[in-house]
Amino acid sequence: MDYIKRTKQKYNQLAHSNDLRHGDDGTAGMVVRFTTMLMGERVLDLGSGTGQDTRTLKRYGIHVQGLDISEEMIEVAKQTVNHVSFRRGDFRNLPYDDEVFDGIWANLSLVHLMKKDLSIALSQVHRVLKATGIFYASFLTQGTDGFIDDLYYSFYSIEELRERFEDNKLTVFDEVTTDRTAHLFARKQ
Repeated sequence: MDYIKRTKQKYNQLAHSNDLRHGDDGTAGMVVRFTTMLMGERVLDLGSGTGQDTRTLKRYGIHVQGLDISEEMIEVAKQTVNHVSFRRGDFRNLPYDDEVFDGIWANLSLVHLMKKDLSIALSQVHRVLKATGIFYASFLTQGTDGFIDDLYYSFYSIEELRERFEDNKLTVFDEVTTDRTAHLFARKQ
């Protein structure tokens, strides 16, 4: 079984469990920062899971859509977040037209891609993001790449992330780092 299928299978199992995060993990501050930078209201929550961040973005008046690879996560999101469209999809092949989103929010979702696939996903982000769009993504910075409890994780240095973004024509203009997480804000070049 490939790593994406294995990760998806685990998230399908977790969708209805209490093992998913609940409450504020500091994301609200990043949402405020992100929403004040937007030049429009159409946002994609990339890796929306059960819709926790989608709900938060919606509270800020954003017209948000969710995308996740897990059918079960999407079903839970549809039941808990009203008036939002959720789709199943792969980060490496986004099912959207070119330049449709004013912003893309990827909170600890791209960490589930192997490093060889991150550039493919970033090129897709570049493709569907409007010229004036803002991209937010957070990544884990300390650990060893591989499976943890049947979920695949990649870990990056901030320098490696900047380089990968640049290689995919995304310019990091703001970043917040903690001891384990890097939060990046980028624009299309």
